[in-house]
Amino acid sequence: MSRGRDVLLPSVTDLLRGRGRRAARPSVHYLVSTAGHPNYGDELITRAWLDYLRQKRPDDIVWLDCPHPGRASHLFADTHPNLRVTSTLWELAFSAPDARDDGVEARIRASVRDLGTPKVDPGLLAVRSVDGIHVLGGGYLNKIWPANWGVLIAVSEYVRAFGRRAHMTGAGLHPHDTEDRTWLETVLQDFASVEVRDRPSAALAGTTLGLDDAFLALANPRPVWSSAESPEQMVLVQGDLRTWSDSDAVTAIDRFRGGARSGWLEAVPPDDIHYARMIDPRGRFYSFGEVWADGLPARKDQRWLTSRFHVHLLAAAAGAAGVVLSGTPGYYDVKHQSLLDLGTGWNLISVADAIAGDIDPSLSAGFPERARRLARQKTKLADEIYAL
Repeated sequence: MSRGRDVLLPSVTDLLRGRGRRAARPSVHYLVSTAGHPNYGDELITRAWLDYLRQKRPDDIVWLDCPHPGRASHLFADTHPNLRVTSTLWELAFSAPDARDDGVEARIRASVRDLGTPKVDPGLLAVRSVDGIHVLGGGYLNKIWPANWGVLIAVSEYVRAFGRRAHMTGAGLHPHDTEDRTWLETVLQDFASVEVRDRPSAALAGTTLGLDDAFLALANPRPVWSSAESPEQMVLVQGDLRTWSDSDAVTAIDRFRGGARSGWLEAVPPDDIHYARMIDPRGRFYSFGEVWADGLPARKDQRWLTSRFHVHLLAAAAGAAGVVLSGTPGYYDVKHQSLLDLGTGWNLISVADAIAGDIDPSLSAGFPERARRLARQKTKLADEIYAL
């Protein structure tokens, strides 16, 4: 005689509730980035990885640890369906101005291992059970922002103390001090894989040269370029981390524009509106929000003047010609040189060169196709990291 439900095969609801055969546990991935500023390059990189995981791992849980989780939760609301956003490791890192100062590394490691910091203990506990930790790329791990090294220390300790698996991709580690090399090599030995985007970073980390993480965005279904009509020439000369005076920058921009109509782009608000307001306050201005929603207004047969790295990458990949103003030495010149080494064909010049009249945009007609090949190469790395 039937005794009712207990002799029936388990229903789907029962399986999901853990009755009958146990449902497979979703993997938990922990991403670390500087998202939420907003900074177009950092946001683009983060969205690229979240979009990738939405395609390849839609049922998994994805944590994003970033300095501005509130803003990031809005920026990435349409990415992975199981995204959770926090600032745990960044709060730990920002507790000291320089992670390499005496006692700071030991304190960060002790916090990860033994807790004792009530503001972040729940978050630190959560990281212990993730399947993997992935430090996303960008130019934020260097001596310009020495507190940020604390994130690497924390990830290293999760590997040592709890056996978590860690990866780093697309990192730019320059500029750095001479004594950083031994320290960094020791920390990075705890990572299962380390990828960097430029030659000086590869030498510092003792690893092979890779690619910037933004190349992954070129392989995802989400469009990165706007389909709307855009001006024939575009300008983005930043107002932060610069080596030039306003008067020199205005002269250089005017030489590039030659009196013709230009579009103005904002990658990092409000710094990137600085020269647009000074030179052409009524001109066509593409805000960060517009670019984020609609894509970069870059296309073939355009001319660009920019100092921003990811604008150089994407506009060149769209087929535009360009010239780059080199900013902070040891930082921006290294970043842009990595793209020139990949064959964008753009000109990298100083403001002094631009003032002197040497400001001719150039391009490599074959770079858009090469960028697509590099995007496939980046996807292959992503598949290896996430074991697909």
